[in-house]
This record gives sequence, structure tokens and C-alpha cells, in this order.
Amino acid sequence: MGATNRPQELDDAALRRFSKRIYISLPDYETRITLLEKLMRKQNNPLSRRELGQLAAQTEGYSGSDLTNLAKDAALGPIREMEIEQVKHCNPNRMRPINVDDFKQSLKRIRKSVADSTLQQYYDWNQQFGDISL
Repeated sequence: MGATNRPQELDDAALRRFSKRIYISLPDYETRITLLEKLMRKQNNPLSRRELGQLAAQTEGYSGSDLTNLAKDAALGPIREMEIEQVKHCNPNRMRPINVDDFKQSLKRIRKSVADSTLQQYYDWNQQFGDISL
């Protein structure tokens, strides 16, 4: 078993050793909602299903790692509003919950990390070498 984000760089000898070659695409809309829900569980999931849907729509093309980075950045939203002294002495249970505006601000900083041209390379490689039995 192996994984790579550069399948097109595998030589023929290495490629032959993998009898199943499965392309895992970026998360779709519903999967992005599910991932965001799971990422927000530690925060008691303060976002509504509608807000999660809005975020999922705005994060098309984001990888699971991109969504994780987005959630981590959004979690810093309440802390960013505090003065340094407040942060030093803050009780985490008394902080305001993360909200959709924190995510909107994070979307300005956290962008998708996979270029459309790279996705096309993955698609092309999968058409040529991927498992077609799925």
C-alpha cells in the first residue's frame, strides 16, 4: 500500500508494483460539510447546518488539509479580538464561541492549495493508469 500526490512521477517499475491504483478526489460539498462538522466537534459545533452549508459552498476545491487549516485559523478568531493581557489570563470556558464570521475572515487568509492544473494532471493520470473497476 502506498500514497502519493505525484503519481505521474512514478516510473514504470514502481507503477507495476501497485495492482490497484485509486484516485481519491477532493471532498465534495456534502463531505466538506461532514469534515467541517467533525473539525468543529471540539468546539461543540457552534455553527448551524445552514452556516456549514455556506462554508462548504465557499470551499469548493479545498482539500481535507485545507479545511483543517481553515478551522484552526477560525478557532483563533475569538483570541484575535483580545488584548495580550486578556489572552494571558483568559479562561477558555468564558471565551465567545467561534462563529461564521470567524470563518469568513479565515477564508481571506486560507486558500485552496491544489491548483486546477494539478487536478487535471491527476484526472488525466487516473484515466490512463487508474483502476476502472470502481
